[in-house]
Amino acid sequence: MEEKFITIVDIGSYRTAACTAKIEGRNIDIAAYKEAPSDGVRHGRVFNPLRASTVVKSLLTDIERQLGIKISKVVTGIPGYGINTRSITLKNDRTSPDDFITSDELNSMTELAYSRTEDENERVYCVIPQSYRIGDAMEIPYDDAIGMSGPSIEGKYRIFAGNKAVFDSNEKTFKAIDIEIAGKYLYPMASAESTLLGQEKQNGVALIEFGGNTANLVIYYKNIIRYMYTLPFGGKNITDDIANECKITASLAESIKRDFGSAMPEKLSINAEKSLQIKNRSQRDIEIPIKYLSEIIEARCKEIFDALLYKIEESGYADLLSSGIVLTGGSANLLNISDYLKTASGYSVRRAMPVGKFSYTGFPKLSDFSSSAISGLLALAWEDCIGFEDSYNTAGTTVEDIRTVQEPDTADNAGSNEETGENGETAGNDSSENSGTTWIKGLFGGMKKDKVDKKKDKGDKKKEDRKKDNRFSGFSGILFEDDDNI
Repeated sequence: MEEKFITIVDIGSYRTAACTAKIEGRNIDIAAYKEAPSDGVRHGRVFNPLRASTVVKSLLTDIERQLGIKISKVVTGIPGYGINTRSITLKNDRTSPDDFITSDELNSMTELAYSRTEDENERVYCVIPQSYRIGDAMEIPYDDAIGMSGPSIEGKYRIFAGNKAVFDSNEKTFKAIDIEIAGKYLYPMASAESTLLGQEKQNGVALIEFGGNTANLVIYYKNIIRYMYTLPFGGKNITDDIANECKITASLAESIKRDFGSAMPEKLSINAEKSLQIKNRSQRDIEIPIKYLSEIIEARCKEIFDALLYKIEESGYADLLSSGIVLTGGSANLLNISDYLKTASGYSVRRAMPVGKFSYTGFPKLSDFSSSAISGLLALAWEDCIGFEDSYNTAGTTVEDIRTVQEPDTADNAGSNEETGENGETAGNDSSENSGTTWIKGLFGGMKKDKVDKKKDKGDKKKEDRKKDNRFSGFSGILFEDDDNI
């Protein structure tokens, strides 16, 4: 059976990641994953294509050497920051009213919506059908409209558009290293694909992807994206606040935020009375009360989530979110963050890791909160059959042979497909088909193939011992006192 592969590149504000999956018949397996600190990127948008391309090229070269393949095209994401949303209505008077409405007819109307730019500098990045009016029948979803008949079709669409510069620099990044962009999806849409349950999308849900430099908001209702917004603030702003208030470096601030920070000072319990004693060879010792650290974090979280909750109200769907809020993204790792959001919003809150379509066994980083976007990009591209390449082996060995050489598994939940949140809710994505979303097949130019059966992990290779916990590693020249104050 012919072996193919697909490569995804996620250019984020903090890190750039590349993932290659092997496709053989109805089976898909993760074959390689590489990541490195991003360069030339701000708020998810590339501002220096040359520096960004150097990072991307290094990751792709490492994967090519590992797997013995040649990568010529990739699937990537479109940053949400700088993209606005608006609604439009299109009407098509049919020449043959008695003919059944086809998907091609509806898709041609969607394609027409892509041309509805407001000026020459704008680009429409995504168009999502909301509903149709056919004759006297109103609020008809896409799937139900197919097979109906009538004298006219009136479609309501949600347009996501922005300046051409939003993605131009990202395109230049890949052009600089002779890599074709086979497909691209909005990052918020990709994160939703890898984290939300089908029932949540149907009932009404708001996904918040709390990242490093941005916070993405996506609202689903009746299986359709109704609203999308990107706030240019994220976990890095919390880190900067800690660094400025405590007079420490940003790298140290990030480390203590991750290891000791909490979004709710009142939930610190016994740690509320403790302090961090930081010894520095070049400066005087610094003492940071853990409660004060949490108060700094809480203040910035309030600012960020108040803005997102305002946008939820503005969307008009605030009262229709029966499934509440789902929280993902790298900053969702912050202690008590979901409890804070639940208290602030009044909604139920579930933290979600990317799961569902295929196994991440052997690649624990892909099942972390921070990998929602890259996992969703892979799922969307695979379903739409975009970016597939024939396997070209430069080393004379098979992808399966080389794939056995992986980094040791250091995560306690490696290979797990679900995570229990602070509220006792289980993260994940169900495997059921989502009705009302067939339009995506025509939207991105791919034919959706059958769902694959989950492939069980093969082999009896023993996992290496877990690395010992070393929360203070990487603090060059800085020591925490090992006493009662920690």
